[in-house]
Amino acid sequence: MLDCLHVVIGKVAKAQGLTGELKLIPFSGEPGDFCSFQEIILARGADLQTYTVERCRSHGKFAVVKLREIVDRNDAEAQIGAEVLVLKNQMPVLSADEFYWHDMVGMRVLTEQGQELGEVTSLIATGANDVLVVTGHDQEYLIPVLQEIIVRQDKEAGILVISPMAGLLEMNLPDAS
Repeated sequence: MLDCLHVVIGKVAKAQGLTGELKLIPFSGEPGDFCSFQEIILARGADLQTYTVERCRSHGKFAVVKLREIVDRNDAEAQIGAEVLVLKNQMPVLSADEFYWHDMVGMRVLTEQGQELGEVTSLIATGANDVLVVTGHDQEYLIPVLQEIIVRQDKEAGILVISPMAGLLEMNLPDAS
């Protein structure tokens, strides 16, 4: 079972070559992100195993990683489908206007006027911008993650304050057509 110390950053897509390399799908969309870690953890259910990164390179939308403990293609194929995790404290520090998805999930969302919408239950990558899925009071709101909408986030208090553009909240109501 995943605990609050780990972050899922990708998934093993397939074995690459004969020497035990893995082709990884980065959840960040940036294959080079894997190359900043000296160790990664592969998870299959509750089974977590730590591996040492020997080398890493980007290959299109994927990262190709060689782990010291995986020595051949058979070992690599056994890892297909495993989630790739790292310890939260290994994640790079972000600038003030950046965020990790895992930090947003669970935050309470309020408008500038103090209306509580609910809490962030997930995020959706749309290509143009991320979208917060906010659930509460038997409602679900889809809130674009844009600088003009996200006014403030207080990570300590777990609160996200938004300034929704005209009609945004109303278009999320069930009877809005």
